[in-house]
Amino acid sequence: MQRRTLLKGWLAVASLPFWLAMQKVQAATWFVRAFEAKRTDQVMTALQANAVPVSPDIQIEAPQKAENGAVVQVEIASAQAAGSVANIRLLADANPTPLIASFELGKQVLPKLVTRIKLAQSGELIALLQQPDGQFRQQRRSIIVLEDGCAGSEREEPFSSSMKMRARPLADGPLGSKITELKIIIVHPMHTGRSKNDDGQLMPAHFMQLMQVVLNGQVIIDAQTGTGVSRNPYFTFYLKDVNMGDVIAVNWQDNRGLEGHGETTVAL
Repeated sequence: MQRRTLLKGWLAVASLPFWLAMQKVQAATWFVRAFEAKRTDQVMTALQANAVPVSPDIQIEAPQKAENGAVVQVEIASAQAAGSVANIRLLADANPTPLIASFELGKQVLPKLVTRIKLAQSGELIALLQQPDGQFRQQRRSIIVLEDGCAGSEREEPFSSSMKMRARPLADGPLGSKITELKIIIVHPMHTGRSKNDDGQLMPAHFMQLMQVVLNGQVIIDAQTGTGVSRNPYFTFYLKDVNMGDVIAVNWQDNRGLEGHGETTVAL
């Protein structure tokens, strides 16, 4: 996927005054054709991912049975080194729009992430990984869903967003040495456009579409998200060769053009 510029002028956001960093920004193009596709095969066609082999190297950690489909924590991981996976896409074949999220990974990002998603009904969760040479691999996991997480009732509240971030170095272990864990929580309603409020009326779609993670002024994660990401989006990423005191910024924008910014430094 070609590198996108989500927030114009923010590639050096760590060095900018806060008031300047928060100026109005221009959004990149959200991949409408893939995210609005109604079937998994249509998503695969949009991504040009056909006849994709299943790879035992890819692991999906998720509950076998999800009591509440509105919040299902999922971990996707590959044993490959940082820089060996260009993109991770997450799909749920039984969702009204199967493509949940797409993550373009920089050379310092391990092919491992954690997020929380919505599942409409029982079906297969699909992790689709793309290598820098364009080749695709996939893994699938069946999940039983007891309660629809995509079209139930939702709270209708005035919009107010905030962000919490933490970046801390991990002890040497299975992921290797000099690994930093980055956790992000963004307060956002993530309305699907298919849920009803307390009066039984459909609530308009309102969801985060674009997110970038910027390390010392360089984009290292370029994400697109759809309505299948849970309320108050949560992400964990793992970064290689990041130093104490390095500055990590996160910038996001939603389908209404609203946007947010946060930053943290790597610390114990």
